[in-house]
Amino acid sequence: MKNTSTAVVLWVAIVNSAGLATVLAASTHAPTPDPSCIALALPSVQGIPGNGPEVAGGVRDLIAGYLSGPAVKVVSLEARLPSQAVEEAKQKACETMLYLTLTKKAGGGRLTKALGQAAGTSAWYLPGGGTAASATARAAASVGLQTASSLAASTKAKDEVRLEYRLQSPGGQVQFGPKTETQIATVDGEDLLTPVAMRAAEAIVTRKEHK
Repeated sequence: MKNTSTAVVLWVAIVNSAGLATVLAASTHAPTPDPSCIALALPSVQGIPGNGPEVAGGVRDLIAGYLSGPAVKVVSLEARLPSQAVEEAKQKACETMLYLTLTKKAGGGRLTKALGQAAGTSAWYLPGGGTAASATARAAASVGLQTASSLAASTKAKDEVRLEYRLQSPGGQVQFGPKTETQIATVDGEDLLTPVAMRAAEAIVTRKEHK
């Protein structure tokens, strides 16, 4: 009888441990989505010569820098395929997806030149404060501003930049947009990227705050 009782106790302990492990695994692999979070997918870039992934990463970081704040949490995704980006967002408990497409068109039918090197220290405003908590956001914004500086270096009067954006659920339902911000250069060397990024971020944040 003693051996039988011991076996029953061990069996119950094993079942309980397995159940606890299942619960822990479920909680680990299925985090609760954060409604204030926006998952920023790597943008699509068109009409801009050079290293596409680097330019796309800079655009993503610039947008993330302006979106970050008390009302919105931003997660920058690294996956390049849309299907993988959705899975990455789910793993990071950030189900609202932000998709961006940046297009540059040369004015007067000219061919655009390749992006030059970022010019020194950018003079544009860096979002975020000076605390340690904002250091990551400021670092990302700095990379984005370097991309804006490089793009401006190759910009001529009458060139046009278009930024299309939309918020979308993991299932593909559009929650906001699609919207487009456009900027046309009036002089050579004008920064076209930062204004459209700021306007897009403001529209997205306002929409989130009044949801």
